[in-house]
Amino acid sequence: MNQKTKKKLISLLQLAIGIGLIVLIFFKIENMSDLLIAVRPAARHWDLLLSGTAGFVLCIFYCTLRWKLLLDAQGLKLSLGRALVLYFVGHFFNSFLFGVTGGDFVKAYFVYKEAPNKKTEAVSTVFLDRIVGLLALILLTVIIMAIRLPFFLTCKETRLALAFNVILLIAVVGGLFVVFRQNLFERWAFFRRLEQKTSLGQVVSRVYNAFHLCLNHPGLLFKTIVLSLVNHIWLIMCIFFLGMALEIHLPLADYITVFLIIDAVAAIPLTPGGLGTREAATIFLLGVLDVPETRALSLSLLIYATIMVWSLVGGIIYLFYSYSLGQAPSTLTTEDRGMRSG
Repeated sequence: MNQKTKKKLISLLQLAIGIGLIVLIFFKIENMSDLLIAVRPAARHWDLLLSGTAGFVLCIFYCTLRWKLLLDAQGLKLSLGRALVLYFVGHFFNSFLFGVTGGDFVKAYFVYKEAPNKKTEAVSTVFLDRIVGLLALILLTVIIMAIRLPFFLTCKETRLALAFNVILLIAVVGGLFVVFRQNLFERWAFFRRLEQKTSLGQVVSRVYNAFHLCLNHPGLLFKTIVLSLVNHIWLIMCIFFLGMALEIHLPLADYITVFLIIDAVAAIPLTPGGLGTREAATIFLLGVLDVPETRALSLSLLIYATIMVWSLVGGIIYLFYSYSLGQAPSTLTTEDRGMRSG
């Protein structure tokens, strides 16, 4: 079995797990009419529904600003408008391609087309963008957990969530410190030989240097972390509007507390886009706050629908962008595979 087949099987397994979780959740609902009743308030509060859905575009904008800072640090000078277009395109492919990094490779591909001599750096910025976003999410989650410690000590499951995120933060920060506090290619002879004698070593060296530059630049790291924190908070504000549209009347502090944990769970690449895992976590954590299961599920599905709406917008942008370059969309995957293997 070749590597490509294995990746497809893994992606299909992830999709099957996600669909299985959704089916299981729906089977647990005794009366499906309760789900329809839970959704009805959104029609009355259409202004809140529209605010939550439209506000999501700011999340894409904040993420684009963060990514552009990383691009600039690597000498990849894209305009903000072009970076925003590519981020929308990546958002579309992340939602509709198997695997969690499909859109990342598409973004990297188009940046590579802008600067062919910096292919490795283009790929590095995309994945470093993900690392910074995840680091900020974990950091913010642990801070909120410390502030709302009594809530997380109420039951076994919330205590496990607290321990998991603390361990995850320590592991991520510790790993980054050990790897990037000194240049491995300068300190260790093994890495120097790998770089000098193999083409793989040269690629690894360029990726490492790209990461090393960003993570050892305090100003750059600070700005990207701040943008990530703003993005996570604003995303929860959008969820707050959607929740109020469904008449889930909880304080904003409770939304921030539970949805940071839910976002962290959804970020685990177990299913495509957190499908199923997000719904299960939402039902459980909102249940701790006495929100009925059907309303919690409705909110989670509404969040997913909002993400899909803006993903489709990204698809439309991708069509116009591809044809403006004189390239049919169907040719992208072939060239993209070539870039991955190169």
